[in-house]
Amino acid sequence: MSFMLLAFTKSYAEGRVKPETFSEAYIELYRLERDYDLLLKDNNKLSECLSSIFCIADLYNPNLDKEEYELNDEELLIQVNAELEKLNS
Repeated sequence: MSFMLLAFTKSYAEGRVKPETFSEAYIELYRLERDYDLLLKDNNKLSECLSSIFCIADLYNPNLDKEEYELNDEELLIQVNAELEKLNS
């Protein structure tokens, strides 16, 4: 199970990690787990959640000149929390 990815995401949702730090680190951690086939060990629900959060983190852009589809700090947190809620339902 991708315990570290999930724990890191929960830390971010609790306000213990800054959005920019979360986005960059999550993407790197996810890629490492993917490259070492660790994500294959997750159940489907967790796998879908972590994959969705990867996409959400990739859409994050802290700059003011971001594209319309990119997420700001608040939008990132809202979407990550929504994925965590789906996982827990």
